[in-house]
Amino acid sequence: MMQLRKDETCLFARMNGSLTIYEVAEFQKQITEYWPVDDELVIDLSDVSEIDTAGLQWLLALRKSLGEKLVLKNHSNPVIELLDLYQVASVFGDVIVLSEH
Repeated sequence: MMQLRKDETCLFARMNGSLTIYEVAEFQKQITEYWPVDDELVIDLSDVSEIDTAGLQWLLALRKSLGEKLVLKNHSNPVIELLDLYQVASVFGDVIVLSEH
């Protein structure tokens, strides 16, 4: 599930649950409908409980097409683990905060 909110300069997307092959097409459709191309896209990943390579490929494709206009924040543990597994955290250039737990 994804919750979307717009302001004057950004589209905020909060991802909840899974970010897998089963959700990616729907998420892309929702973002395309709501997002003005010139605005920044901020994706909150704090509630992502599962992510697969399709979810990662979608995030990488967004980074490639949007560049610095894509901001990922509040990475959940499953997201951090997958970014680490594929060694692509540096591609996004976002701050990843590791919890003490």
